[in-house]
Amino acid sequence: MHLLIWNLPPRCAAADVRRFLEHELGAYATEIAVYGAGTPDAYAQAKLATDVPYIGEAIAQRLCHQRLLDRPLRARASVFGDASTRLH
Repeated sequence: MHLLIWNLPPRCAAADVRRFLEHELGAYATEIAVYGAGTPDAYAQAKLATDVPYIGEAIAQRLCHQRLLDRPLRARASVFGDASTRLH
């Protein structure tokens, strides 16, 4: 299961995003990658330690209630990790 996270603050470094997600996701995240850090199109992908879709969606919903540097995050769980769905 993959988690796509977008609407990241442009002034946030990749290490800060990764640290934030490691804290929020805990043991559920096995890999975290941040793309385009420092740009308005920055997003992150996390591989989750579960293959159960409803758990992935619950984690995504929880992240959607979080803020990073006062910016609300957007997230979506995906079985395939297709980053092209991140802006929908």
